[in-house]
Amino acid sequence: MTRLNAPLRHGGGWSQSGWLSRIAVIASGAIAAFGFAPFHLWGVTLLSLTLLFIRLVGVSRRDRPARAGFWTGLLFGLGWFSASCFWIASAFIERGPEFIPMIPPLVGGLAIVLSLFWGVAGAVVARQGRRQGAIWRKAMLFVAAFTLAELARGHVLSGFPWNMAAYALEPGGAISQSTSLFGVYGLTMVIYVIAALIGGAVLTRDWRPALGVGVTLAALFSFGAHRLAHATQDIHPGVVLRLVAVPFRQSEKINPTTSLDIVNSYLAVSVEPGIEDVTHLVWPEGAVNGLVTEDDGLLRYLGGLLSQRTSTPPVWLMNSLRQEVVLDRRGVPKTRYYNSAVAITFDPLGNPAIAGSNDKKKLVPFGEFIPGGELVERIGARLVSTAIASISSAPEKLVSEFPGLPPISPQICYEVIFPGLTPGSSEGSPAPQAILNQSNDAWFGSTVGPAQHAAIARYRAIEEGLPLIRSAANGVSGVFDSYGRAERVLSGKRVGYLDAVLPVSIGQTVEITVVNAVLALLNLCLILLGVTDLRRF
Repeated sequence: MTRLNAPLRHGGGWSQSGWLSRIAVIASGAIAAFGFAPFHLWGVTLLSLTLLFIRLVGVSRRDRPARAGFWTGLLFGLGWFSASCFWIASAFIERGPEFIPMIPPLVGGLAIVLSLFWGVAGAVVARQGRRQGAIWRKAMLFVAAFTLAELARGHVLSGFPWNMAAYALEPGGAISQSTSLFGVYGLTMVIYVIAALIGGAVLTRDWRPALGVGVTLAALFSFGAHRLAHATQDIHPGVVLRLVAVPFRQSEKINPTTSLDIVNSYLAVSVEPGIEDVTHLVWPEGAVNGLVTEDDGLLRYLGGLLSQRTSTPPVWLMNSLRQEVVLDRRGVPKTRYYNSAVAITFDPLGNPAIAGSNDKKKLVPFGEFIPGGELVERIGARLVSTAIASISSAPEKLVSEFPGLPPISPQICYEVIFPGLTPGSSEGSPAPQAILNQSNDAWFGSTVGPAQHAAIARYRAIEEGLPLIRSAANGVSGVFDSYGRAERVLSGKRVGYLDAVLPVSIGQTVEITVVNAVLALLNLCLILLGVTDLRRF
């Protein structure tokens, strides 16, 4: 009978050194990309992580296990992040030929930076347990170290929590519902547990841990199935949303000649028959360039079109740059720009009025701001997504009360990938009842990027217990319920619109920021336990 503290077994050829072995590590990380949207082959991602664990156990037998573990984690991460985030390069291609030379240092540099977190985790796993020598202690370290690495990756240097292991599970399915209990970081931790159990079973040749894998998956599925079986079908009365889709390439949107044609297409689709029943007209980020709220001609033109078709024009939910003049430290006026979600109302005659706005807090490095500020801008660094100076960040994320809607949390573009960003209720501010995600996924062309973005956004609905209104240029648009599901979606690949009702919020079951803090503390304790030789006590 194999003991729980079974000694380490050699990982075979998989643990050997050499270039072929290193390439195999990178490839094992890269295959995980097939687990993410639009494929959702989550078994491939699980296999990839199992191979990582077995490799780390094998390299821990070397003379410099920490160094070998670091390179194993780093190379595996390079495969994972290069294969699943390559679509970022499309943004530089769409911007123009002069931006293409930025692809290797910025896109490649991003993969390296993200992989460093996994390198450190790999070093922790491989370094400890060589003397104590227990498979299951090393499995515990694997789970704790890589969960902490993901938490750090999502928060350090503004964070980029893209394509965590949990996102391999399609949102809206039974297992994805467990994120309503312990968030996406918690589900990611569970996947690490399953990978470690399978890897440990392979190494010890003891298949009893397979029972733990089966029980875990069955418990997750049973909880999710029960939750979905009792899902509410209630909707907010008197709210009908029209989401508009017009496919375009970002290079066409940047070109002033073709940009106007795109806007005209949005206008034409917006007033298609049925508009008289619509209460809110939703356009994605990037549909119109620049300071739209100051374009009185466009506002009045749309107001005129709407007033010709209905005596109660809908509220226009759109995206615009917003500017304000502030005094710097020396008292010199300086213009600041913000990326904002804006609500515009029209009276029966079509006269527009700005009813509210909500500024973006989480900005895209090198897309909306230059890290290092004015000093780096002076040496010639340029933004990818805008031709103006750096956009300013909102001091905090606020809840908005736009006309005709319950309180909502506007989250522009990639803000929606950050667990816990959705604000709760506070003094003088109600709790949000929905999430509004306006995004411009045209930057990423026909790659897997838009599908991944949509899948991640749907997880926010499940975590927060809030319906999600998602309008994405050239991406997936739709109204998703608090379980991450939608009856119909717009693919963004053809001109069209979707009229949909707004499901009610089922209420947040847990505080995601608190859950993440507990997960961090728990895994720190597991690492301390794993690196401590209990035989001394």
